[in-house]
Amino acid sequence: MIPSLQKSDVSLLPCIQLLKRMILILSVFFPISGQAQTAVDSFKLYRSSFGSCEDYLRKGKLDKAISCYEDLSKRFPTYIKSYIRLTELYYIKKDKNKIIRYANKAIDLNPNDAYSPLTYLCNKMNSNHDEDIAILIMNRLSVSDVENSKKSKVEENRLRYTVKSYIDKSPVPGVELKNLGDSINSFENECLPTLTLDGKTMVFTRRAGGNEDFFISQKDSNNIWTNAKNLGYPPNTSMPEGAAMLSADGYYLFYTRCDMPSPDGIIGGGCDLVFSYREDSAWSSPQYFGFTINTTGYEGQPCISSDNKDLYFVSNREGGYGGLDIWVSRFENNYWTKPVNLGPTINTPKNETSPFIHPDNETLYFASDGHPGLGQTDLFISRKNKNGTWKKPINLGAPINTENFDGSIVVNAKGTQGFLASDRTDSKGGLDIYRFDIYPAIAPVPTLCVKGFLLDKFYKTRLYERPIYFTYTFNNTSIGEQSSNEGDASYSQALQMGKTYLISVIEDGYRPYYKTLKLNNDSLPENLYFDIKLKQPGLKDTLLKANIRTDSTGLQFDSTSAILLDTLFSKWDHWTEDSANVIVFMKGYYYSGDTITDTLFRDRIDVCQKKLDLLTAWFNQKGISCDIIMQDMDMLIYNDDKDWFNNVELKVIEYY
Repeated sequence: MIPSLQKSDVSLLPCIQLLKRMILILSVFFPISGQAQTAVDSFKLYRSSFGSCEDYLRKGKLDKAISCYEDLSKRFPTYIKSYIRLTELYYIKKDKNKIIRYANKAIDLNPNDAYSPLTYLCNKMNSNHDEDIAILIMNRLSVSDVENSKKSKVEENRLRYTVKSYIDKSPVPGVELKNLGDSINSFENECLPTLTLDGKTMVFTRRAGGNEDFFISQKDSNNIWTNAKNLGYPPNTSMPEGAAMLSADGYYLFYTRCDMPSPDGIIGGGCDLVFSYREDSAWSSPQYFGFTINTTGYEGQPCISSDNKDLYFVSNREGGYGGLDIWVSRFENNYWTKPVNLGPTINTPKNETSPFIHPDNETLYFASDGHPGLGQTDLFISRKNKNGTWKKPINLGAPINTENFDGSIVVNAKGTQGFLASDRTDSKGGLDIYRFDIYPAIAPVPTLCVKGFLLDKFYKTRLYERPIYFTYTFNNTSIGEQSSNEGDASYSQALQMGKTYLISVIEDGYRPYYKTLKLNNDSLPENLYFDIKLKQPGLKDTLLKANIRTDSTGLQFDSTSAILLDTLFSKWDHWTEDSANVIVFMKGYYYSGDTITDTLFRDRIDVCQKKLDLLTAWFNQKGISCDIIMQDMDMLIYNDDKDWFNNVELKVIEYY
């Protein structure tokens, strides 16, 4: 921690000078005089209070200034200047967590106003070799609703900050590779790992005795990889199969098949691209791509994008830049288009191999012996420009790259962990698969896996091969359409964090389904699970049926009923999130009397009404409107069961 500044403390003069520059810059971006606001009195009070905090800064009282701004941010949470100041001051304090916290608050409040002061501060961080923090702030700005003209500059800055050379073989601080252990690795060679979008299934290649087979491992309930098992026949045969890539949902396996005659007319075999699909618990026989993809040259190491639209692969076909190049084909109108070379920014006269397109569909990792590196073959990252071209590749640096061969990498959806194959001192024999934490300079856009099943809500049946649409709400841009799986009606979609999406299903015979997903919470898990349940008009479903007990006065619930009501409320949003028409029915009872002259029945009616009103008031206090509540009273002519008088029958009915 930095102590309070003293006039005699010469060592802190650079900090004071930095503060003065920050005050000057902030005064340009956010003039204290301001412009006329609608809430004039509030703004005047805020400006006066802000000036008091500034006085602490001018006097060099850093800790008091921080305390003042933090109090100000709580009293006036809609004014951005306090958050900007706190970001700057905690940078002086070198408190990374609070730097990011207040920068994110400023961006969430108004990314366009936050852009200029945060960009200035990030440039200062970059000059001070703190680009890891600057990259995190630029990453958040890049997925915010900042104006397009500013967003392009954000991307330029993010790339500029990441261009830090590790070619001098100095290890990136904090990056450590950990062997995945006996459940994955053996004394044979393990390489080319691939993950499902949810990160719970890994398929990799094991080379043994001159052959290559695929092995599969899945995470157990403790998040530990289980012992890998041979995928069996098919897809494995007595001939080499290699470089598998699982589709996002895990139902398709794209891979390389060598030394096999293929339907496109290759004489004597070769290496071609094929795929298999799941048939119950087994895989189908290999399905060969046509001559548009496969040629008489080498085609291998496929990688499918998370939306199943773009197929990246390696080939030495005509039209490349020399050696092995990376190509891409797009699935349009039920056909794969003619492959396009990724161009000279990615490809060189030597070999570019092992492409991996991250689920963000913007970040490409690959191997190359043609770009400047640390050893024989290194791993690189490139990011996609808005026009679809690729930015200059960046070496992933040591210890990810070594003086030896480093040839394949896969990164999880959230962009926090990477997996690669390498021969290191702690390997169990040849190539092993290792795990490591992704550092900011090579991080993709954080992405989540949203998955579940498409169901009929009333009959609980699965709806197969029905279209599901995903739209980015900021600019109403469709990010794709997918269909529920033909095997089990599941769906799996990659969505970028920091954005808001609309999921919609329009299906004949069902009410339209809409759900909004806000992914602005940094603490979200890697996977979001929810089922899409469609409703047929004209049906109804009982969501809850229970007896609510009160005391004899009808003024309070008993403890068991109170717990039941809390459980009901915890489910309310889930019941109503897809525009459900939910009605609450409640019925109370009263005794008519022992004789026709019994006048106490009026009191009994009054107590019954109090119980109904007590329950209605509970719903209203929870924000549930009274216009969906139906009260009813029923008279009993026999006094046999006094429990009737203490109960209120409660039903929650959903009408489709």
